[in-house]
Amino acid sequence: MVDELTICAAAFFRSIGKDVATSQEFIMGASLELKWMPPSDAKRLLQALVARGIVTESDGFVRPASDLSSIDVPIGYRPPKDIIPSGAPAPKCQTSGPAPSGDAPADVFPTLMALAVSAGMDRRDFIKNCNTIQKKLNIEIGVAALIVLRDAGTDITPYVETVYDSIRKG
Repeated sequence: MVDELTICAAAFFRSIGKDVATSQEFIMGASLELKWMPPSDAKRLLQALVARGIVTESDGFVRPASDLSSIDVPIGYRPPKDIIPSGAPAPKCQTSGPAPSGDAPADVFPTLMALAVSAGMDRRDFIKNCNTIQKKLNIEIGVAALIVLRDAGTDITPYVETVYDSIRKG
């Protein structure tokens, strides 16, 4: 019998159509694209998957630890709310204001999204525009977010270094 975490990992990798993703892509994909959970819970989900050995995380990339193609994933799969172990630590996630340069890469995009919303942008339009630019230019989501914010007339100066640091660490 396959456990729920393995089914969840198989569902995620099938949804993106590849067997590798950055940690940030996993977190943002599970939260914003698939709408499974908030980014902080997606980060804890990733930590649980790594701890159980279902996926491996190396140099900022997440890969299945074994072949997940034979896993039977129900159509419209959505993980149960209790999939994340209750003992897993909640990551810090800053949602407004400039992010300190020591933040993890996964914390940059939610901060930029909060900035966009506070500047009057629709959250869904912001995410859609970021994804479009990211795919078109093959760049990190944080850089795409800066471009969307800049094009909308928002001063991105306080966030450039944070995004750069997240890419360098990522």
